[in-house]
Amino acid sequence: MASNDRHEAPEIGAMIGRMLNALIRRAGDGDWEALEALREIETLAPAAMNAGLTVSRETYSLAELAGVVGVTRSAVQQRTRADQHHKGTPGCGHALCVGMKRCRA
Repeated sequence: MASNDRHEAPEIGAMIGRMLNALIRRAGDGDWEALEALREIETLAPAAMNAGLTVSRETYSLAELAGVVGVTRSAVQQRTRADQHHKGTPGCGHALCVGMKRCRA
């Protein structure tokens, strides 16, 4: 990973936060599609975290990942184990892999 890529992560996180706030405002204005989009995000978020932890296991220790995420090492291990069952399987059904030829995790 290039050093510039590491600096983009906080900017991407802030952008996603702004997008979520916009969806919340729209839902408050009665936009049903915004509410449906928030429901979809609610479904994707845990899978995204598990996939991120799984790919990070190749670079970082359980203790390092646990410290960053704010959970125990055991919790990181359980989340990455749960994400491993389908790794590389076409049509795995993983929330982040819908429509992909290979699992993204």
